Amino acid sequence: MWDPSAVSTPRKALVALVAAPLALILVLVSAYAVDAAVLTSDSVARNVEVAGVSVGGLSRKQLGAAVDEMAAEFPATKVSIDAGDLHLESTAGDLGMSIDTDGTVARAWAVGRDDPLPTRPVRWAGSVLSPRAVDAELTLDGAALSRTLVELQGDKRSDPVEPSITITDGAIAVVPGKDGIDLTTNSVAAALPSGVAEVGRPIRIEVKRAVTEPKMTDEAVQALAVRANQATTGKVTLTSGGRTFEIEGKRFRPAFTVTAAGTPEHPTPQLGMDAARVAELLATNMPPGSRNPTGVRFDIQGGVPVPVPGKDAQVCCGPDAPQKLADALLAGKTEVDLPTRTVTAAEGAEWARTLGVTQVVGEFTTRHPAGQPRVRNIHTISDATRGILIAPGDTFSVNDTIGKRTAEKGYVPAPVIENGEHTEDFGGGISQYATTLFNAAFFAGLDIPAYKAHSEYISRYPFGREATLAYPSVDLKIHNNTPYGVVIWPTYTNSSVTVQLWSTPYARGEQTAQNPTGGCGKVTTERTRTFVDGHTDKQNFHASYRCI
Repeated sequence: MWDPSAVSTPRKALVALVAAPLALILVLVSAYAVDAAVLTSDSVARNVEVAGVSVGGLSRKQLGAAVDEMAAEFPATKVSIDAGDLHLESTAGDLGMSIDTDGTVARAWAVGRDDPLPTRPVRWAGSVLSPRAVDAELTLDGAALSRTLVELQGDKRSDPVEPSITITDGAIAVVPGKDGIDLTTNSVAAALPSGVAEVGRPIRIEVKRAVTEPKMTDEAVQALAVRANQATTGKVTLTSGGRTFEIEGKRFRPAFTVTAAGTPEHPTPQLGMDAARVAELLATNMPPGSRNPTGVRFDIQGGVPVPVPGKDAQVCCGPDAPQKLADALLAGKTEVDLPTRTVTAAEGAEWARTLGVTQVVGEFTTRHPAGQPRVRNIHTISDATRGILIAPGDTFSVNDTIGKRTAEKGYVPAPVIENGEHTEDFGGGISQYATTLFNAAFFAGLDIPAYKAHSEYISRYPFGREATLAYPSVDLKIHNNTPYGVVIWPTYTNSSVTVQLWSTPYARGEQTAQNPTGGCGKVTTERTRTFVDGHTDKQNFHASYRCI
């Protein structure tokens, strides 16, 4: 039998030295096994903390409740953002930060369970002396972060401005792009923590603001401006409904736009045209007389102006016309056929009701001897023009409206002055109507772009303020320079003719000077117009009378 006493003392010491660690490990493993058996798999490992809160030994449900409580408290956490020249204060909640409860619970629950099996007792022993800390996981709402950063920076930030085009001295010119400056969402998101070790502890980050550049270059937009100017150098010939008219190409320049093609990150500037603006430009540049295509007139019934429908009409332009014109101009074309649309007589009358024809804004009466052939002509032209509507921006021409005065139209021969000679012609005497209309327009403050006084002063007319007619050379034109419709309303007796102009008050005209005030030779008459907004202007009207 082996006798332990026979072992030498050194050998006993060696055995003890080897046995002691083994015994310690055995004790450690035994203690871990006992603790693990007590806690079982239904609780958090011993001495675990989440964001500074002890959760060791809690059930999964209790752990979830503890994390939910942290999540409710976390949004109020103060966040400081130091961006050099800009310091911002906010809260975690406003910046879109929140605790990921599911992720945090999963991390805490995994403590001690995901350790390699041989190391579990050792790590368990370490947790007895020092808690095993788990950060609360965070999630970030990028959209909320972006909104809050924009609000916090206020006027301290600016978006980059892409280069654009404008009209300068009638030509398309480039408006250079501008850099912006911004505390970007990406830079702040990268600096924010992905987890927190203690809920409620203020968060402080440092970031740099970025200069944000336009994505399109000035040079690329300049090339488009050159192209647009070249495409609108001359006149554009438009044909619609069998009618051809010209518009200066440069009038369409305000409709050009620069849009971005390609991707948002790598846009390419592209020349376009605003179809609504093209439609507006077409409408405002139509030939004279085209603004009342159905020929609606007015009747004065019991002192009330009432539209009288005309006829259906084909007009420029159909709904596809603006885009078609835009496409043509962009393709370098200067001759374009535009589709038409139908305006019914009823639509014309309804439109006329919107023009503000409500009251007399100008009126004048001249007198003449009764019973002469010229009186019939005065009555005939008065009947022919009664109720004519001059649309806003349109010009009424006596010669274009009446044409050559003939017997078929009801005119008779009567005295006229032709080339300084007294003779007779069909329509003689209608200059009395012209003079009366001229003066009604004079006092109504309307533009009178074409007129000519008689070559001899006739005493029944106002000195220096009258007009004659001769087809087709001498005309009287009245331009409606107001935003309202103007209706011509002549009436007559056997010895007088009166012309009223019905509209909405816009300007009032008065004679404020004349030189000379009588006799013969050259006469200048000054009119002063006073507009409803209070401003005034002056025009001079001229006559030249032979001395006889």
